[in-house]
This record gives sequence, structure tokens and C-alpha cells, in this order.
Amino acid sequence: MRKIFVLTGFFVVLAAAASGQNMSSPYSVYGVGEIQAQHPDRSSGMANTSVSLLSTPGFILNKNPASIIGLERSLAQIDLGIVGKIVSFKGNVINGDNSSTRDVTIKRISLSAKLNNHWASSIGLMPFSYVNYSFNAPKTVEGAPTTYTGLYEGNGGLKHIFWTNGFALGKNLALGVRSSFIFGSINQIETLAGGGLNSSVVTQLTDYYSGFRFEGGAIYGAKLSKDWRVSLGGKVTTKSDLTSNKTITVTEGGSVVEQDKQLSDGTFTLPWQYDAGISFVNKGRTTFTVDYSYGDWNKLNPGGGTWTMVNNERISAGVQFSKQVQRFGMVAEKSYLSAGLFSDKSYLQVKGQHIEGYGATIGYGGYLSRGLAYNLAVEAGRRGTLTNNLIRENYFQFTLSLSYREVLYSKGRKYD
Repeated sequence: MRKIFVLTGFFVVLAAAASGQNMSSPYSVYGVGEIQAQHPDRSSGMANTSVSLLSTPGFILNKNPASIIGLERSLAQIDLGIVGKIVSFKGNVINGDNSSTRDVTIKRISLSAKLNNHWASSIGLMPFSYVNYSFNAPKTVEGAPTTYTGLYEGNGGLKHIFWTNGFALGKNLALGVRSSFIFGSINQIETLAGGGLNSSVVTQLTDYYSGFRFEGGAIYGAKLSKDWRVSLGGKVTTKSDLTSNKTITVTEGGSVVEQDKQLSDGTFTLPWQYDAGISFVNKGRTTFTVDYSYGDWNKLNPGGGTWTMVNNERISAGVQFSKQVQRFGMVAEKSYLSAGLFSDKSYLQVKGQHIEGYGATIGYGGYLSRGLAYNLAVEAGRRGTLTNNLIRENYFQFTLSLSYREVLYSKGRKYD
């Protein structure tokens, strides 16, 4: 267990050091930024299609909180998810200086254990959203003929600490609940110059968000025949209000005009979210699975002059092929290969255009040793549109997930 705690501390420090690295996106200017709905784990190679799947020894699945009941009993497990992304932008306002971006970020840390035959638990940290953008635009003041040159930048984002508990009710039914505390700050910085100003005026608005959110999930599995098994999964995420506390700081030519002045408090509402999935498994070796997600964002929060929030949807499908071997008279997995496709509509509608995306994934994983497992996945996709002078993103993403397991103290129970 000492190794588990040492690794956990090391990963937390590593995540803190990497927290300032954020992928740029023009669409992160809206709402609370780019919401990170997908978990980097074994399902990354099949388009994160895992609502109806249980975790397997060494590989935790995070989309459905009921999934963790599939972990091995009396083993503690630490998981780390790292995501790298390369994005190229297309659009009328894109030039050689802002046509691409790249980043590598730690996206998930968790510590999990199946404490007995009927209960598994996990705690962890991962980003909830990120904000990182920069653009120039002229600004005019109503009633005055002066036009200023404006630079608009944003940074920050929200994180969430989660506690997941899964329960087995008999051999076929698993239930789970995830409790999350979401927190963080988002900075919006306006720098005005020209128009008769002797020096630049910098205005920074900072929104501090915090609130709780809860997810409940279930997975039911049954045999269809000797070789085939079917599983049904579902998850409901509650509607939640994030409290917003806003401050403003204004400087002119290096002199502070206002310092962290408190503005009115507010809220940002996260919607009811629904996920459903079905999977078919043949002889434990070949898995076919489909997921559908829906979020009720429509008119939930006030938008802006050119944008509003609309309902989001995502549909994905995946396939996985598992290579199995005989060990100590039992069937064990040695490695696996997976692939998937997805299409989604985000919660943003900008200039009358629903921001949509689609892509494909492929993944491979296995065991480096009896205690260390890995998953590698790549994803290629497209997001956004060129209509109405908007921006399209073409991206390539890789995911590396690592998990390390160690035996818990267990009242004399022995493991080979």
C-alpha cells in the first residue's frame, strides 16, 4: 500500500504542475468554457462508449459510476490519464500566427478499491472545463466617436473532485452513485489601447464558481445464450447550480484603479443529463457497444448577442477484441484492441449554428506487469463550421492511461 500512496502523491503534484497547460479553443469563450465530458480510460479507444460496461481487472471505466463494481476484490488501484492534442484551425480570421495549437495535460487521477464482494469505491480529480482564448476586436463606446483597439483573452477553468461508490445487487445488477464538488475560476481580460488613451487600460473580470453535482447509474447484464451476453446501462446526472462570485480589477498604465472589487453574485446552471447504452459480448472476447447522451441545456442560462445554449446530444459506437490466455487454470485477458465512432452536438449555438463534431478512435492496451496496466488510444476528428465566419477545428488526440494495483490488507487472505 505504501507504493499506492507514494504514487498518488506524486501524480497529484504532477497534475498541479500541469494545471496551467490548457488547449486553446475559440469556443471556450462561452459559458463556463469547454466542458470535458469524456473520461480518459480503457474506453477511449472505442469513442468512450462504456455506459453499459463493467470495469475489468486493472482497467477502471468511469462513465457510469456503477462500472467500478467490476474491479478485483481487495486490490487498491491508482489510475492516471494523460491526453495530448494537436488542433489546426480554419476560418476567415485565421492566419499563420493562430492556425494551430498543441498541448499535453493530465486529465484524471483516481484511487480505487473493491472493498468486498458488494462494494467498490473511488476518489479522484479531473478537469470539468477549460478556458483559453485570445482575439482582437475594435470597441466603441456608446455616444462617443472614439474607437479603441481591444485585445480579449481568457484563461482558467473548473475542476471537480469526485467520490464514486458502486454496489452489486446479486449477480446481474450493479448500481452506482458519484458525488462531485466542482470549483475553479475563469478570467476574462480586456486590454484597450489607442483612441486617445495615454496608456493601456486593462480590465480583468474573475468568476469564482463552486457547487455540487450528483450522478446515479445502473448496469444490468444477462445471458442471451451460451456464447452471448447482453448488458444495459443508464445514468442520470442531476441539474445543479454553480454559485458564481465575480470580482473586477482595473489597471491603467500600471496603476491600479480598482483592486478585486466585488460585483454581484450569480449562478450558472448545469442541466439534467441522461446517458443510456447497450452492449453485446461474445465469449468474453468480442464486445459491441452503443451509447447515447442527452443534456437539457435549452434556455437554461442567458446567452449573449450572438450565442445561446441549446440541448446537446452524443451518439457513439465501439467494438473491442480481447486476446485471452489460460493462467492457473483460469481464463485471463492478455491484451485488447478497440475502435469507435462518434458524433456530437455541443450545448452551444453560435450565430445560428449548432456547434457539432464527429470523429473516430482506435486503442490498444494490456499489462506491462502483474500490477501495471496501460491503455493507448488515438482520436481524429472535426468540430465547428465555417458558416457565418465561424471557426472549424481539425484535431488529432492521443490518450495514455496507466493503472497500478497492489493488494490491500485483508485479514489473512492470501494472493499468489
